[in-house]
Amino acid sequence: MGNVIAVLPASGGVGSSTLAAAVAVRAAAACRSSVLVDLDPLGGQTDVLFGLEQEPGWRWPDLAEVAGVVDGRGLADELPTACGVPVLTGIGMGAAGDSWNDDAFTAWVDTVPDVVAGLSDAHELTVLDLPRDVRVLEAVALLVDAMVVVAGSQATQLAATGAVVRGARHLLGRMRDTGRPWGSAPLLPIEPWVVLRGNRVEPDLEDLVMDQLDVPLVATIGDDRRLVAEVSEGLPPGARGRGQVVRAADEVLLRLMEQAVAA
Repeated sequence: MGNVIAVLPASGGVGSSTLAAAVAVRAAAACRSSVLVDLDPLGGQTDVLFGLEQEPGWRWPDLAEVAGVVDGRGLADELPTACGVPVLTGIGMGAAGDSWNDDAFTAWVDTVPDVVAGLSDAHELTVLDLPRDVRVLEAVALLVDAMVVVAGSQATQLAATGAVVRGARHLLGRMRDTGRPWGSAPLLPIEPWVVLRGNRVEPDLEDLVMDQLDVPLVATIGDDRRLVAEVSEGLPPGARGRGQVVRAADEVLLRLMEQAVAA
């Protein structure tokens, strides 16, 4: 299996989907096969981020009958692609009206591990754009090699980050103690990484986040005018290879590489 990295927002509006997209794009630019999986039922912005709204290809509803681990390479060939990155999106649950209920959500969550496992078998990097929903995290917890929590720099956002980091650490530790069903030993624990985003992030704030949350701060992201220009032109984040989001994505990929070498 290739590496699976999950990107999770600590609060709304911090740009976790943007960072997830940039990580996948930058991996592809480095000639690593990558795929992006949108796992936010109420999101739907990944198509827009990649400029794929009108492009043909499979979306999540086309996988409703999945049973067992999918053929990741075959699935990737059916997905819409931008900048060399196949994108699985279009859950459509937020716009499903009365058809969206607990049973529909449960049925979708049950397919998620088989889809992610198949895609990770076929790609060097699978990037998961996660929502703040413990049920989705539970579904992929045994497949994830790294988790990035994207945090805002305001006081309320940092408070939310603390809660999310503690919750993710507890859940990942509890589930991974049992190990993968096909493994012979429990998996090593995952320590969440944090990317801090704000208009201006001072070094004192970086130190405070690391000290209070006891997590590695991988990167900080300030104002990024290049990102705004890319999105307005219909380009995926990171497509031009410049800017603060690109730098943060590269730092995430470097840390993931270092972790793989150390393992």
